[in-house]
Amino acid sequence: MKRAHINELAITRALAILAVLLIHSTSTPVTALSSDSKLYPFYVFFNIAPKFAVPAFIFLSGFVLFYNYIQKDLTKELIIHFYKKRVTQILIPYLVFSIFYYAAMQFYGTHDLADTWRSLFSVEFLEKLLLGKAYTHLYYIFIIVQFYLMFPLFLYILKKKPALSPYLIWIGFVLQWVFILLNAEFWQYPYRGSIAFSYLLYFLAGAFLGIYFEKYKGWLQVKKENFPITILFLWCIWLISTMYNVYLYYFVYSSQSYLVNSNVFELVFQLQSFTACIVFLQFSYWIYDKWNQAVVNGLINLGTVSFGIYLLHPFFLYRQLNTGGNSIMYHLWSMGGFIFALFVPWMVVLLMGRFFKYHWIAFGPIPSKFPYK
Repeated sequence: MKRAHINELAITRALAILAVLLIHSTSTPVTALSSDSKLYPFYVFFNIAPKFAVPAFIFLSGFVLFYNYIQKDLTKELIIHFYKKRVTQILIPYLVFSIFYYAAMQFYGTHDLADTWRSLFSVEFLEKLLLGKAYTHLYYIFIIVQFYLMFPLFLYILKKKPALSPYLIWIGFVLQWVFILLNAEFWQYPYRGSIAFSYLLYFLAGAFLGIYFEKYKGWLQVKKENFPITILFLWCIWLISTMYNVYLYYFVYSSQSYLVNSNVFELVFQLQSFTACIVFLQFSYWIYDKWNQAVVNGLINLGTVSFGIYLLHPFFLYRQLNTGGNSIMYHLWSMGGFIFALFVPWMVVLLMGRFFKYHWIAFGPIPSKFPYK
C-alpha cells in the first residue's frame, strides 16, 4: 500500500535549496572582501550557517527511500523499477548538465566551437563525468548515485535484520567516522567529500525517521504543549554548533590559519548538519501549520522543483559582475545574485515543465499538478 504524501518534506527541500543559494551567492564575498569590512562577518555567517544544505538533501533522500520502500517486498521487479526511475529522474539530467557546464566552461576559455566539441569526447571529460566533477555543484549527484547503488543492499539487510533499525543513527555515525579516520590514516583520498561514506550519518538518520515516521510524527509537530526537553536540547546543539562553525571559518578566512584540527572541524560540521536536518524538518511542520497559505504553497512549489533549480542555478550566478568598487553597489550585487539565481531558474523550470513534454531529460520529473495546502 502506498504511504501518504508528506507535503512538509517539500518545504524542507525548499529551505535546503535556499540554503544552497545562500552558500553560492556569498562564496565570492567571503573570499573577495576584506575581513575589515563591517559586513564581512554577516557574509561569513550566511555562507557557513547554511552548510547543512547537502546533508539535508541526503537526509531527505534516505527518509523518502525508506519511507516508501521499507514495507514493500524486495523483489527483482522492485529493484529493476527502482533503477529505471533513477536513470530517468537523476542520471539523464546529470548527463545533460554535465555536458552543458563542461562545454560552457570550455567555450568560455577558448571561444572555439570546434575545440569545445572535441573536448566532450576527451578522456578528461569522461573522468569528470564519472566523478561528478564536470562542474562544481554536480558532486552532489555523484554522492546520491552512490547511495542509490547501495540502497537495495541497505534495504535487504534491514529486512533480514530489522533489529538493526533502531540503531541506524549510531551505525551511520560510527561508519562515517571509521571511513574518515581510515582515509586520513591510510588512503588519503583528496576528494573525500565526494564519497557517500562521508555522509552516511545523514542518509541513515533519514532512513531511521522514514522507517519510524508514524512513531515520531508527533515529535516533529512542535507545539507549546508538546515541547519535550529532548527538542530543546537538540535545538541548543544546533545553535551552538552552527555559531561555533561560523566562528571557526571566520577565523580561517580572516587570519589564514586554523584554530582547530580537521577532526574537530568535521565533528562540529556533523553536529551542525545532523541537528539542522531535524530542526528544519520541525520548522517545516510549523511553517505548514502556521504560515500564510500562499507562502506555504509557494514553498511547496519551490521544494518540488528544487532538483531542477539546483542543476540550473549556477548558470545564473553573476559572480563576475563589475560594481565599480562602490561598496553599496557591491552589497546590492550580492543580494541581487541570490534573488536572480533563485527566481530565474525557478521560472525556467516551471515553464519547461508546463510547455515541454520532455522536460524530464533536463530537470527530472515536474508534476503537472503540484501538491498544495
